Amino acid sequence: MKNKDKSREIVKIGIQKHLQGVILKEIEVIQNKYFQENYLDIRDKAFVKNLTLISIRNRGVIENVISKYLERPLPKRQIEIKAILIMGVAQLLFTRVEDYAAVNTTVNFFEGRLKKWRGFSNAILRKIIRKENYKSKKYDLSLNIPNWLLKLWVRQYGREETEKIINHIFKEPYLDLNIKKDFDYWKNEINGIEIMNNTLRLQKSGDPKKIKGYKEGAWWVQNLGAQIPVKLFGKIKNEKVLDICAAPGGKTAQLLNEGALVTALDISEKKNKKLMFNIYRLNLEKNLSVISIDFLKWNSKEKFDKILLDAPCSATGTVRKNPDVLWNKDEKDIERLSGVQSKLLSKAINTLSKNGILIYCNCSMQFKEGENIINFFLKKNEVKLLPIKAGELKLFPKEIFKNGMIRTLPYNYNQIDGLDGFFIARLIKK
Repeated sequence: MKNKDKSREIVKIGIQKHLQGVILKEIEVIQNKYFQENYLDIRDKAFVKNLTLISIRNRGVIENVISKYLERPLPKRQIEIKAILIMGVAQLLFTRVEDYAAVNTTVNFFEGRLKKWRGFSNAILRKIIRKENYKSKKYDLSLNIPNWLLKLWVRQYGREETEKIINHIFKEPYLDLNIKKDFDYWKNEINGIEIMNNTLRLQKSGDPKKIKGYKEGAWWVQNLGAQIPVKLFGKIKNEKVLDICAAPGGKTAQLLNEGALVTALDISEKKNKKLMFNIYRLNLEKNLSVISIDFLKWNSKEKFDKILLDAPCSATGTVRKNPDVLWNKDEKDIERLSGVQSKLLSKAINTLSKNGILIYCNCSMQFKEGENIINFFLKKNEVKLLPIKAGELKLFPKEIFKNGMIRTLPYNYNQIDGLDGFFIARLIKK
């Protein structure tokens, strides 16, 4: 089998796993294993990663186009057939692969037990080429948002603002690097765009291990929006901070770099190992204690003056680099997650000392995982809101400050190509 066919086989497996609900990060692990087994070169690896992302990012549009030319729906159990067709149509609509190559390489997957689908797939792809006028057509990007979520965003933000969100989340992702120290030196070495807060933005995301300064521990990957929560503590040098749901550790690194004495807690031992690897790479481990446990089962006699709770969430604010999150969650997941978030916040408040400060945040764009939870706890009267004022973050756009809290949306700070979606509230215990 030629290298390109090996590459497409790996893409097909990735799309198939995605359709089965496997998250993108796990798909990347699987693909990396195939890279090693098949001795693929850098160019082929890039092809695989690019086509996989394009297929997942544009899944809604692709499925909509395919459905136009089906006489009846594909069998639900035949996920492999659907994965192959998605891969083929993705090449036609969203890449520079020649039409004949996209068709031939796709049809060639229908062999053996799938041979009866060969003529069908060939006919579908050629109809798309003849009738779709796809070379100049602009597709409705809202098709890439599951209908339940699209309705929810429109209800929350209005149609105009939702359209702005959609127009940003399907762009190519960028990469933000938080520089530990010697910013000017590493700016010249890395050649990224200086945005603020000792942060460089690279317009193309790739393997961080290949970026200058990785081995030296000069930086860590952290979106500009995700840097805000730690900054809201103010000066924290030599102060004890409990970092709940800490892994993979971007905010942990930020806390340590500011001189805090950090207890980092996460339920996943595997993720904590990754956190510790990153912190050791950065040479910031001196004031760190790591605990692998479910916070809800953690019995601590110590009260903390500063607590950071980056709660597990639907992660819809990170769609630009994690397009699979739109398809791996549904309304029941949002309900479940908001329940977990409420339990975590309740326990965190109990672990907070009187007059202590708690930062609650996550990268969801649903009010149910942010504003609604905070308003519920404010009514319980155990904590009060410590309003976040624009003067504390002077370089950030004023529209992110809402009712004493922060809600960043992907199109905010458009002059530097946007931010991740984030919700942040600062509470003080009565």
